[in-house]
Amino acid sequence: MRTTMMALTMALAAAGSTGCTVVDKVALPSVPGGKEIFVTSGDIQEPHEVLGIVQVSRSGPLLFGNIDVVGTDLEAGFHDVLLPEVEKMNGDGVVRTRYHMSQYTPIARVLGAIFFIFPLPSTVTITGQVVKLKN
Repeated sequence: MRTTMMALTMALAAAGSTGCTVVDKVALPSVPGGKEIFVTSGDIQEPHEVLGIVQVSRSGPLLFGNIDVVGTDLEAGFHDVLLPEVEKMNGDGVVRTRYHMSQYTPIARVLGAIFFIFPLPSTVTITGQVVKLKN
C-alpha cells in the first residue's frame, strides 16, 4: 500500500511539473507599418502559391539551467529567425509548420543550476512551407 501511494504521489508530481500549449494559427507583426505574416500548423482555404520550404534553427546554451542567453525559445525562433526568412522569400505566411524545441524537466534544470560549469544545450528548429496569397 505504501509503495502504491508513493508511486501515485510521484506520478502526480511529474504530471504537475509539465505543461503543454497548442496553438493552431498565429499572426506575427513584421516590420513596423508592414503586413502581418501568418503561421499555421495546418493548411489554409485561401488560394495561394507555395514559394518553397523554409527551415530555420537557432542554438545556444542555457546558463544555470534557466537563462537563455541566445533566445532559443519559440517566440524568438518565430520573430528573430523565421520572420526574416519569410520576408526574404516575399511570402505572406507559413503553412504546415512544425517545430522542435529543447525542453528540460525541472530536475534537469536544477542540476544545470548546480553544475553551472556545464550549460545545457538548447535549440529551436522551425520548418514549414512559405506561401503567397493570391488576391
